[in-house]
Amino acid sequence: MSLNGMSLETGNPLKVGRGYSLNLDRAGETITLTGKVVWCTLVRTTRDERGDVLPVYRAGVHFEDVITGKAGRLLDFIHENAVVSLEKRLFGRFRVETDQSADLGFEAAFRVRQISVSGMLVETDIAPPVDTRCRMEISMGALSFTAEVRVVRVQTVERDTPLFSLGVQFTGLEPDARRAVEQFIDAEVD
Repeated sequence: MSLNGMSLETGNPLKVGRGYSLNLDRAGETITLTGKVVWCTLVRTTRDERGDVLPVYRAGVHFEDVITGKAGRLLDFIHENAVVSLEKRLFGRFRVETDQSADLGFEAAFRVRQISVSGMLVETDIAPPVDTRCRMEISMGALSFTAEVRVVRVQTVERDTPLFSLGVQFTGLEPDARRAVEQFIDAEVD
C-alpha cells in the first residue's frame, strides 16, 4: 500500500477500469477510499478445508482523490522518473534490421535489468552499434507489447560467454504500452 494505491489479493477477479469503494479499519477508525482497478491477474490457487481448489487473484488499485496539489505532482514526478531494477522478471526479443532494402536482419532474446518510461537496460548476446534502431517485444507476465527503440549504450558484461549490456531508449511507445510500463513501475515502486 502507498499513498496512491495498493495491491490486494481476492478470491474473485476484479474488473480492470472499474471503481471500488474500500474501507480500511484501524483501531475502531474507518477510512473509506475510492479506487480504480488498473490490473488484475490470477497468481495461484489454494485449497479450502474440504479440498476444493480456489483461485487467488492479485489486483492493483489506484486511489482516486487522495492526494491533491503539490504532493500529487511530486508523486507523478517520482513515478515518471523511476527506474526499477529487476532480476529475472522481464524478457523479450528484438529484431535488428541490417539492410532495410532487402529486409535482412536477425532476432535476439534479452533480459531486462532496469526499466523506466524512457527506456531499458537489457542483457543479450549481441552487440548492435550505438544508434541502431530496432523493434523490441517485451513480455510482462500475461501482457506483451512491442516498442520502437534506439540503442544508446553498449557495454561488455564480464562473463564466461559473450554477454552485452544495452541501454535502449523508447522512441515509439504506443499509449497502451506506456500505460503498461507505468503500471508495472507503479506496482514495483509502491
